[in-house]
Amino acid sequence: MSEREYKQPAIAEAIFELRFSAIDSWGISSFVEFAELAKQRGYPTLKDVEQGFQFTFPVRGGTSTGTGAPIMTPVTGRVQTWNEEETQLWQASQQLFAANRRSPYDGWEKFLTHILGGFEIYRQVAKPTQAEALVMQYVNRIEVDVSNSRPSDFVVFLPPEIQYADGFNNFICRTEQSFNEKERIVVTSARDLSAQSGVVIILEILYMAMQPNLEQKLLIDEIQVAHSRIIDAFEKSITDAQRERMEIC
Repeated sequence: MSEREYKQPAIAEAIFELRFSAIDSWGISSFVEFAELAKQRGYPTLKDVEQGFQFTFPVRGGTSTGTGAPIMTPVTGRVQTWNEEETQLWQASQQLFAANRRSPYDGWEKFLTHILGGFEIYRQVAKPTQAEALVMQYVNRIEVDVSNSRPSDFVVFLPPEIQYADGFNNFICRTEQSFNEKERIVVTSARDLSAQSGVVIILEILYMAMQPNLEQKLLIDEIQVAHSRIIDAFEKSITDAQRERMEIC
């Protein structure tokens, strides 16, 4: 997920979201229209998700920039359109546009193209004028062979350059940083307790910026900033040994 374009990135899923207050122009026909336009772009598999969840930051003092772990809140129903390989999807609802890329991840430029292509359809259908938040999330899966390695050989659980550490135990560590009153990033390292063998560390990097500008050029600039923040946090959260592993074909 970095500009180094690792040969074997650890990314399990990359997620981009624009969140809105309820858009008045969105109705039942909007689901159908979005799905039809997505099908024309090569996303023919349709799923109707009645209920879902999203991460949000706790609100303090009237803003979303206070410290504290992100929390999961329910969201309204949405339509999902998948490509034939089921590695990419777009999601749309009255309050959300999202673009997902699952492993194998094939680079930032292609993911950016995926984001912009889906939002072009959403803009055509929903006609949004203002977004509440821009969210980008990268979920990395790092396997550890405990017979000859330790998790700390590959993951920096408390990156010293990231300002706040508000959780650390045998299973999870969380660090976070606020760049200004608008931007915030949270890095979470946790052991995947569902792993069948060995030890698997999930390294999740979650970025949020409030009230992004939806004008095309300015939005692209904000998306690039989000990606740069995530690159920086990721590189601070891994070791040279993990970098070497991702370069091996």
